[in-house]
Amino acid sequence: MSEKPTIQQYKQNIQDEDFKAYRCTSCGAIVAPPGACYSCGGTEMEWAEVSGKGTLIAFTVIHVAADEFQPEAPYFVAIVELAEGTRVSARLKGFDPLKPEEVPLGIPVILAYEEAKTGRNYLAFKPA
Repeated sequence: MSEKPTIQQYKQNIQDEDFKAYRCTSCGAIVAPPGACYSCGGTEMEWAEVSGKGTLIAFTVIHVAADEFQPEAPYFVAIVELAEGTRVSARLKGFDPLKPEEVPLGIPVILAYEEAKTGRNYLAFKPA
């Protein structure tokens, strides 16, 4: 991809199961989701391939969701620290959302995608 990164393309990449992050052209930090650089505040970005590997940092279970997402409840929303150093929120697969006590924090996870009942893809991770 050579075009300037946009939030619309970031979301489309997830739909296409082709997750990419941004790289700050000023300092090289990897940023996802898109926005100003977390390290230097720079706003000039380029696309960056990521390994899809990370660590589960935190999670919650959504039982009461907005109307659009209610048919999917309960489901996990997790914070994953990518190997490249940035953190993303994503769905968590491979565990029962009715048994969150069985989810160990700090485990290695790998990139996956979750297709919703609506056909929409979500960024997701599963145990490595």
